[in-house]
Amino acid sequence: MEFDLLLVNARIADVFRYRLFDGWIGIRDGRFIAVEAGSAPPGIHAAETRDLAGRIVMPGLIDSHLHIESSLLTPRRFAEAVLPYGTTTILSDPHEVGNVAGEKGVKWMIAASQDLPLRIYHSIPSCVPATSPEIEWTHEVFDAATIRRLARQPSVIALGEVMDYRGLLGPNERLRAIVRTARENNLLIEGHIPTLAGIELSQYLAHGISSDHTLTFAEKIQEQISKGLAVMLQTKSVTPENMAAVAQLPDRSRIILITDDIEPSLLIDGHLSRIVALAINCGMPPLEAIAAATIRPARYLGLRDHGAIAPGCLADFLVMDDIAAFPPAQVFVDGQRVAGAGAMDRAIMRENPAQPDYPGIPASFAADDFKLDSKGASGSARAQVVALQDRHSTLTQLEETAVCLQDGHALFQADDGLALASVIARDKSARTVGLIANTGLRQGAFASSVAHDCHNLLVIGRSPEAMAVAANAVHALDGGVAVATREGVIASLPLPYFGLLSDEPVAAVASGLAAVEDAMRRIGAHQTRPFLTFSIMSLSVSPYAKFTDKGIVDTESRQLIQPFCPVDETVL
Repeated sequence: MEFDLLLVNARIADVFRYRLFDGWIGIRDGRFIAVEAGSAPPGIHAAETRDLAGRIVMPGLIDSHLHIESSLLTPRRFAEAVLPYGTTTILSDPHEVGNVAGEKGVKWMIAASQDLPLRIYHSIPSCVPATSPEIEWTHEVFDAATIRRLARQPSVIALGEVMDYRGLLGPNERLRAIVRTARENNLLIEGHIPTLAGIELSQYLAHGISSDHTLTFAEKIQEQISKGLAVMLQTKSVTPENMAAVAQLPDRSRIILITDDIEPSLLIDGHLSRIVALAINCGMPPLEAIAAATIRPARYLGLRDHGAIAPGCLADFLVMDDIAAFPPAQVFVDGQRVAGAGAMDRAIMRENPAQPDYPGIPASFAADDFKLDSKGASGSARAQVVALQDRHSTLTQLEETAVCLQDGHALFQADDGLALASVIARDKSARTVGLIANTGLRQGAFASSVAHDCHNLLVIGRSPEAMAVAANAVHALDGGVAVATREGVIASLPLPYFGLLSDEPVAAVASGLAAVEDAMRRIGAHQTRPFLTFSIMSLSVSPYAKFTDKGIVDTESRQLIQPFCPVDETVL
């Protein structure tokens, strides 16, 4: 019997029976051919034999829901970052680039993901825009015809998370047609279900939704499992309480570990491996945690030859000193070593495709561009405020507060906890300025062309003058992030691909983002992850109130709200 690669003296991770056994493995043409207990018998020949001396062989990790763009990296740089930590396959939803550059942007992401050692499958963004053109501006509006065309692209296997859950339940016929078209093209349909339960959840799932990855808790897990969903646990949902609830399920095969959004600073020392380690620390048995990041996502995605050390499966595997001792000693894809000991064996040299045309970043801002819409009035007013609820999440509530105005500008008190938030459409066709509470900002401003999911220009600050400085700096970068005071920029990060991505190595991008977050903290931001928190203040499907270029959005009712309360003599 002939093999390309023979592994002997291995401890093999069996993700079907949650066990380790001593054995040997034969690989030919990039697939496992023999996976057997004991010692290799006489008569076995191989071009290469590796004695693993008792090390563990386990499947490569599979991340079944993520957005590459959240890493701020191009696909090739993302691959270089995650392969050394054992991720060998992903399903990427490029809805960030889709919102900025439309169908051509999605095709760019697909093309940039081909011929890499990381296996990258794609879902087609379902919500471009995240809600509707009446609520926020986006470069293109995806419809059923867009889905039909993109479904023919290589590596497309799913429709991306249907974030506009209220729209699917209600009057959004464009979204309903998108979902019907996805089903007709045999695409997996991903969900996004932060608040639905009971009959509303059932109605949403009846459209063919297959998963949810939003923040969860024990009762939510139980209902979703009973209604047939794959329940995906990202960092914020991997808690001891949830692990205890999962342990009580008689069938845990639809509990899956994912990353969703992960910043470059977190990629420096892990990827899906971080979630696996966290799940183990929170009480999930180690081999089950490995299964939740290998065979379970493979089965969910319909990738029957992925996710296991088994005959006929693709030879994507990790050689480990211990079951959760990341980074792996060695990482193999198609039976070929690509990384080891936390580093790529070689850099990925392929060129990125040329970027398509897309709207650039607005420019030439002045302090008066960040006036509240009060018709230039002065005096006292009752204003609507989007209030962050704590330092660790992006949950917001709509509140009312008194604000003092002078010529349309808010006059802040030292301890009022208020700041200005503005979203400007990339084509400058619309803008809004409103109030946000509990950012921690004491001075200065933050501006970013990374503003989920529309990625219009987002500016948050205490000083209109600093807001103008920061916004103009993002334009000068050709996209990116800037933190400024009235005197000038104190930190910035260029993101020249779509205003979202860098083609620099992950260490350089992580360093740049760390400098931005340090600067954010110096002007008062107190969130656990300040860049991510601020960038989600424009996510129009994130509970319960956010900003778009058209106004403040009540994300449950999908209603636009004006910045001032509708009372008589609002501005005195």
